Amino acid sequence: MTVATSRGTADDELVERCLRGDGGAWSLLVDRHGPLVWAIASRMGLTRADAEDVFQATWTVALEELSQIRERRRFAAWLGRVARHQALRVRRGYGIARRAHARVAEDTEEATLPDDELERVEERAQVGRALGRIGERCADLLSLLYYADPRPPYEEIAERLGMRIGSIGPTRARCLQKLQDALGGGS
Repeated sequence: MTVATSRGTADDELVERCLRGDGGAWSLLVDRHGPLVWAIASRMGLTRADAEDVFQATWTVALEELSQIRERRRFAAWLGRVARHQALRVRRGYGIARRAHARVAEDTEEATLPDDELERVEERAQVGRALGRIGERCADLLSLLYYADPRPPYEEIAERLGMRIGSIGPTRARCLQKLQDALGGGS
């Protein structure tokens, strides 16, 4: 049974209309739930520009995955989770930027990297790009397992990613295979 909200048409009906190409229904969803997305992004301690990026990324994900939402009547809850995930992704970038900033040399001399170190930097950049192509869940898992400093215990990884501890190893193996494939070294 579809229950209408106090502001008109129910979310599940709006989602259905969006899937049929009704731009007005999309506008209604954005108008109705935009403040929710904005509030989540703003409360995560992001700059205004980053909160705007989270807002846009959240609605982009919503548009791309609209047909895959199982419980369309719970669109607001689903959208809130997407917004939170997008905000956390941006916040993780803050930590990376702070750590990188602390490592920047204070002298102004031009520094050149030896060939072997330059090669490692290029390899890290390739891995970073490949992580962006293997799916968010795999990228998050591999980042926690191999890049987090300090490396969190399996219990924390399982909790953060919403998975069972016993599935971390097999999932890691599948994700590493996806990463290898994305790097062009797959079988």
